[in-house]
Amino acid sequence: MNKWVRSSVVGLVIIMFVTSCKTSSDAVRSSVKMPASYLRKADTANVSAFPWDVFYKDSTLAGLVTQALDHNLELNISSNQVRLAENQYGRTRRNYLPFADVAVNNRLAKFGEYTMDGVGNDDTNRSESVPPDKRIPTPYQEWFAGLVFGWEADIWGKLSNTRKAALARYRSSREMNHLLSTRVVSEVATNYYELVGLDRVKEVFEENIKLQKLALELVAIQKAGGKVNQLAVDQFEAQLLNTKSGIVSVDQKILETKAKLNLLMGKFPEQMPYDSLMRYDTVHLPALGHPHHLLQNRPDIRAAELELSASNLDIKVARAAFYPSITLSGAAGFSAFDISRWLNPGSAAFSVASGLSAPLFQRKQIQRLYEASKVKQRIALTEYEKTLLNAFHEVYVIVANFDNLGRQIDLKKSEAGVMRRAFNNSNELFSVGYANYLEVITAQRRMLEVELELIHLQTEKLKARALLYRALGGGWRSSSNEQIAY
Repeated sequence: MNKWVRSSVVGLVIIMFVTSCKTSSDAVRSSVKMPASYLRKADTANVSAFPWDVFYKDSTLAGLVTQALDHNLELNISSNQVRLAENQYGRTRRNYLPFADVAVNNRLAKFGEYTMDGVGNDDTNRSESVPPDKRIPTPYQEWFAGLVFGWEADIWGKLSNTRKAALARYRSSREMNHLLSTRVVSEVATNYYELVGLDRVKEVFEENIKLQKLALELVAIQKAGGKVNQLAVDQFEAQLLNTKSGIVSVDQKILETKAKLNLLMGKFPEQMPYDSLMRYDTVHLPALGHPHHLLQNRPDIRAAELELSASNLDIKVARAAFYPSITLSGAAGFSAFDISRWLNPGSAAFSVASGLSAPLFQRKQIQRLYEASKVKQRIALTEYEKTLLNAFHEVYVIVANFDNLGRQIDLKKSEAGVMRRAFNNSNELFSVGYANYLEVITAQRRMLEVELELIHLQTEKLKARALLYRALGGGWRSSSNEQIAY
C-alpha cells in the first residue's frame, strides 16, 4: 500500500508540472529611438533641470506659483491618490513573509450515535482508564486560544513580482503627481503672462484714447472754421467710442484671467499683484538639452515607463499561476473542551501542515488571465511609445513657434515704428490741409492695431517659454524641497 501511495504522489506531482504551462517571460521593450536634436544643435545643458523657483526669477510670479502648489485642489486630490498607491504597495510588500494571527475559537458539535465520532466518543467515555475530567462531553465543545500562521513559498516569484509591480505603480502615481505639478506651474505662469499682457493692452488703449480725444478736439475746431464737415467729427467720435469699448472688453478679460489664477491657487476671486510687460522686453530661448533628456525629465514618460515595467512584472505573476505552489500552515496554543482547563499544561497543542498544489482543471481560465496580461503589456508598450512621440513633437512645435514669434516681433516692432511715424505725419498734414480726415483715422486705427498685435506676440512668446519649460519636463522640482528617494 505504501508503495502505491508513493507512486500516486509522484504521479500527481508529474501531472501538476506537465499541466503547468511553460511560457516565455521576456519583457517587452520599446524600439523607438529619439532623434538626435530638435530644430537646432542639441545643447549640453537642459533648462528643465532647474527648479521652477530658479527658472521663474519674477518674485511676484514665484509667489503665485508657491500658493498654487500649496493650495491647488486638483494637486491635493492627486497627492492623496499617491498616498492610496503607497498604501496599496504597503499591503503587498510583505506578502512573501509568513502571516501570524492571534485566534480564539469555539466549536460546538453533536455527533450522531451511528457515526465514527459518536461511537468512538461513547466507547472512550466507557473506558475505566479515562478519568472523569477527561471524558468527552455531549454535545462536544472545543475551545482554542493561540497563534495561527501560514506561509506560501515564493518559489516562482509570484509574490515578489506582485510587490515589485505595486512599487512600480506607486512610483508611477508619484510621477503623475509630478506631471500635474508641472501643469499647475505652467498654467499659473501662462495666465500670469496673459494678465501682464492684458494690462499692457489696457495701457495702450488709454494712450490711444488720449490721442483720439486730441484729434477729436482738433477736428471740432476745424469744423467750426469751416474746413471740415460734421461727417469728419462723427468719424473721429465713433473711433473714440470704439476704443473706449475696447477697454471694457479688456477689463472683462483681466477679470477672467485673475479668476483663473485664483482658482489655480484654490481661492475665491481677489486682487493680486503683477509686473509690467516692459520688463520682459528680451526673452531668450532656454537651453533645450538633448531629446533623450526627456526620458529622465518628463514625468509622463517616466510614469509610462514604470507602467510598462509593472505590466512586464504582471506577466511573470500571471505565468506563475500555472506552476505548483507550496504552502505551510499551523497553529499553536491551548485547546480544551472546558475553557477552565486552558491554563492546564495538558491543554497545550500545536499543528503543522504543508501542501503542494497546482491547477489542473482551471488551466484554461488561467491561460485567459495570462493572455489578458499580455494584451495589457502591449497596451502599456504602445502608451509608452505614444508618450515619447507626443513629448518630442510638443517640444519640436514649441521651439519652432518660439523662433517664429521672435522673428514676427522684430518685424512688428519695425511696423509699429512706421505706423507711429505715419500717424504723426497724418496729424501734421491734416492740420495744414494736406491730408483728409479719413487718412488720419486710418493711421490712428492701424497704429492701435499694430501696437496690440505686438503686445499679443510678446505675450505669446512669454507663454511659449513657459510651455517649453513644462514640455522639457521642468516644473516639478523646487530648490526649497529635496526630492524624496524611493
